[in-house]
Amino acid sequence: MSPKAVRPQAMRGFTVCRATSGCGKIFTTITVDDAGKISEVFIRFGKAGGCGSAIADGIARLASYGLRSGLDPDDAIKALEGIGCHQGNNTCMTVVAESITFVMQTLKTGRDINEIIEDHDINK
Repeated sequence: MSPKAVRPQAMRGFTVCRATSGCGKIFTTITVDDAGKISEVFIRFGKAGGCGSAIADGIARLASYGLRSGLDPDDAIKALEGIGCHQGNNTCMTVVAESITFVMQTLKTGRDINEIIEDHDINK
């Protein structure tokens, strides 16, 4: 892995809001550098505070560090997908992985992210 890239003062980003089966809404913000490469992930619960929110923040920091150090976003998605809990399959980490996937598809295809999300939800 490469040394962590320096973060510019401002970056373009996408914020995706997804509902989970037990944690309410999760807001995932994915920032993109000038080269169109995913650089950071921020995770916020719709409801403030709590242990889950703190854990999500830690995971986001680790993912961001990895992404800025050369981690392939596909590997980040693989690591987050399918993490379940007592709340069922539609959990916090699953919706974060989906959100990163949506941004990657937007960057690769140029399609509107909202259309990609709609298509995903229809095909579920």
